Amino acid sequence: MSKTNHSGEATSRRHQRSHPVAADAVVAEEVDEAPIVQSPLRTDPRLAQLRHLSEIIGDAGAALSIPPERLAAGEALERLEVITRLTVEQLGHCTSARVQEWFAALADDLALDLRLDGLDPDLPSVAASLRAGGTPSTVLQGFQAEAQEAVETQGDAISVEARLSIGKTRAVALARDVVARRPGVAAPDMIAVFYTTGAWNALISLSAVPYLEQSGLVRANGRVFVLLCDAPGYLAGAALECLGAALPAAPDWLPMSPAAFRQFVAREEVSRRLLAEESGWPDAPRVLTTEMLHLVARIPGLETTLAHLAALRTELAAISLASVVRGGLPDGPVLHFAGVRPATCRLPAAAESQVSPAAGEALARLAEWATRRGTIDTLIIARECLSRELPSGRQVSLAEVAQAAVGAVEAAKANFTRFVRGQTDRYFAARQTAHDAVAEYGETVRKAVSDLTSDVVDNVYRTVGLLVAVVIAGLIQPDISPRLALLASILYSAYIAFVVYFLLRARDDHFTLEQAALTARLAGMSELTTAESKRIREPALSADAYYQRYMARARRIYFALLALGVLIAIILLIVVVARP
Repeated sequence: MSKTNHSGEATSRRHQRSHPVAADAVVAEEVDEAPIVQSPLRTDPRLAQLRHLSEIIGDAGAALSIPPERLAAGEALERLEVITRLTVEQLGHCTSARVQEWFAALADDLALDLRLDGLDPDLPSVAASLRAGGTPSTVLQGFQAEAQEAVETQGDAISVEARLSIGKTRAVALARDVVARRPGVAAPDMIAVFYTTGAWNALISLSAVPYLEQSGLVRANGRVFVLLCDAPGYLAGAALECLGAALPAAPDWLPMSPAAFRQFVAREEVSRRLLAEESGWPDAPRVLTTEMLHLVARIPGLETTLAHLAALRTELAAISLASVVRGGLPDGPVLHFAGVRPATCRLPAAAESQVSPAAGEALARLAEWATRRGTIDTLIIARECLSRELPSGRQVSLAEVAQAAVGAVEAAKANFTRFVRGQTDRYFAARQTAHDAVAEYGETVRKAVSDLTSDVVDNVYRTVGLLVAVVIAGLIQPDISPRLALLASILYSAYIAFVVYFLLRARDDHFTLEQAALTARLAGMSELTTAESKRIREPALSADAYYQRYMARARRIYFALLALGVLIAIILLIVVVARP
């Protein structure tokens, strides 16, 4: 039956090659039924070559009795390598024509090593290495002849060990050429090619996250383009793209300008830094985030890959929203969700805990909303709302966590709105308090200046009164008036000196204390920014300048009065001393 199927597939491929227009028309008709696809573009021959490479590898696997599952399991990022064992009869399916076609398509990327196993130890070993540089068909024929001779002499105990190794140099070069021809799209930093979609799907799992990060298949500041040779479809995202080569036309590329991608990288860096600060889990992903796995199917065909990406995105979202994570990735981490009666969840989830697409998307949206701003406030609110939606005090499945996120999304947004409004009220209350403090300070300064100027006016009046009294005393008692005037001027000068060195200094100290109190009061209002505090304090600075200006004038007036009093005292002293 397998031979018949293989022959039928080969016949179908030959039929399509002989009638390319009809085959392309059939595929185009199927794609046009999907509403997400625009009008088909010109067929890309490079995609056809990549698809042909996948067919060649499938043919080699069939000839060597390697099932598709083993081919997928043996494929890594750099190459596909499988060691298998088959009978000499099965090796006969590897005809010279087929091998020649393999090497014509894969060239230096293909290496096939054959060795007979089960030979008599006394006989020399029989092995062959098929390479593109030699004559692989001739080498194969010689090995098959020796193998057939060994079977005839030693029986069916003889088997063939085959090592199939296929590199990706030619495939990656074709993929780079495909990517280079995209118009107006940010170029990817890494291009990976997988001959089998199953090999790529196997890497989309929680346990493979360290390998994804170390190999560069996910990058913190670069895009990754993955081309799958054996499938149709196109999944597009900001950080990751998956393209199937089995397309009749070039895909409708997702527009992603370098500027838009820089904004995405900056946003993801903020989320990554927040999660690193708030997670004490040593196995936490260092690069991969939930939003990096948000891909949209622009061409159908990669539904299984999209399901793997959605499942991993859901698991990462649950991890980021858990209060505490314990355990390692191989065994499955245990998530703890805080609350009065905490709930726990072990990943990967049990088989019966399948997550619905809507619930998984809600959990991912909640995680992205919680971390996108890079502030602890939204993350705390999201975790609290999710924990309150979970059944308390028992172990829950990932499906239950995702289902709880459906209601937690809106609850988190509502609570964040209330939180912001509360903070806004606190801000405006603090700002009004600051304005009141500055106004009160200005009133205190104005009162201090008023008292200061009033004292200056009173002391000027006293000076004038002193002079008038001296004159009147001189007219009434000419003999004793100089002595009385001398005594009065000395007392007056002492009074003015007291005002300058005690009263004015006391006023200055009081002003300094009031100024420091206002500064400390404004500094204690953490709701206000430095710029806001500076703007609110501008009236206080004007009041400070007003006070300093009149204090300086008052000092000059007092020093002038002190100088006048001392001068009068000196003159009167001379007069008193000069009299007999």
